[in-house]
Amino acid sequence: MTAAAESPAIALDVMGGDRAPEATIDGAIGWTKSTGQRAILVGDVDVMRALLSSGGEDPSAWRLESGPTTIGMNEHPVQAVRSTRDASIRRCAELVRSREAQALVSMGNTGATMAAGVLVVGRAAGVDRPGLAVLIPGRDSPTLLIDVGANAEARPEHLRDFGLMGEVYLRQVLGTPNPRAGVLSIGEEATKGSPLTLAAAELLAASPLEFVGNIEPGGLFNSSADVVVCDGFTGNLVLKSFEATAEFAVGELRAAVRRRPYTLPGVVFMYPAFRAVRRRTDYAQYGGTPLLGVNGVVIIGHGRSNAMAVENALNAAARAVESRVVERVSDGLALIDR
Repeated sequence: MTAAAESPAIALDVMGGDRAPEATIDGAIGWTKSTGQRAILVGDVDVMRALLSSGGEDPSAWRLESGPTTIGMNEHPVQAVRSTRDASIRRCAELVRSREAQALVSMGNTGATMAAGVLVVGRAAGVDRPGLAVLIPGRDSPTLLIDVGANAEARPEHLRDFGLMGEVYLRQVLGTPNPRAGVLSIGEEATKGSPLTLAAAELLAASPLEFVGNIEPGGLFNSSADVVVCDGFTGNLVLKSFEATAEFAVGELRAAVRRRPYTLPGVVFMYPAFRAVRRRTDYAQYGGTPLLGVNGVVIIGHGRSNAMAVENALNAAARAVESRVVERVSDGLALIDR
């Protein structure tokens, strides 16, 4: 396949992220070198030209779109997207809406990116509520948890739809054969859960999905299911709890070594194992999380993303476009009786 003829058009929010614009430009250059494809770069044009030149690239070979303003973390996402017309993330979303791009990638404000996806790009056909999905590293394979923040409240049919959208993403983009679906709950028994999870379980069991029942939070790590659904409030709490626990454990380990210097030789011998675990759980390996159910591919990266994470996010966006995820989500939801 020739990149020039068939490569997907991806709008990259150059200004979004803690390490932007340097990391986003470096990631875009790395993606070009590895794939032969070029993203549409959206941001401060003068800054982008300078960074491309310093990276050994000819700026005239790239499509550069002006979007110099960044939406800050302290701004209201919906209001900022509506009012800040020169924001880089809004310009990316407008390119997708106009079909000049098929996907957008941003490492910036998650709320603003979700708002741009829903308000500017718009919902895909048949979708009532888009869902934000994240890959949780598992013992045998990662688990896709959805929703982790797009919807603080949800109805049972939304959770069922999240399962269908997540199944499509796993099968089409990650190549997971016959993904199994579960619902996040407080116990594995079918009688346990809230009215929301109990009703959602009934709908999932009646859907075309391979439904395996309730999944406790610990089950996200042992590959009990491939896609696990919940409302966005619960999912966001679970995700942030996991991140905080991991940071606490690593910090305590470092502090323990400092208090007991005689353990340092053992740590040195264990370093290859620690490095392997870190590599498996590093967010940069996955690049970003998809906002499923909007009328275009939207990949949201971690705010601390480095160049490798940006490159992997662009790869994820390209695979989603090539797999026609948006169309397949709508096709899957069309089969459900409502």
